[in-house]
Amino acid sequence: TLAAVSEVLVQFDPARLLDEYPIQGTKATALAAIFHVTEHFSMHTGQIILLTKILANVDLTFYDFSTGKPVHTWHESKRR
Repeated sequence: TLAAVSEVLVQFDPARLLDEYPIQGTKATALAAIFHVTEHFSMHTGQIILLTKILANVDLTFYDFSTGKPVHTWHESKRR
């Protein structure tokens, strides 16, 4: 899904960001629609993470707090 989103956004003409489009019975600029979809996707990602933590009873350890400073335990190269 993220690869498909990236492909669409890379090909999108920035000059069209303020163009209005009919979306779900209303009009929105492309920029507003992109922000809305990003926010919506983020919300669902948070729901998935929370439910995974609850149902699996595990800490997903995205960060290591053992030094008192958060350190990323996930890395970009592992997701490819």
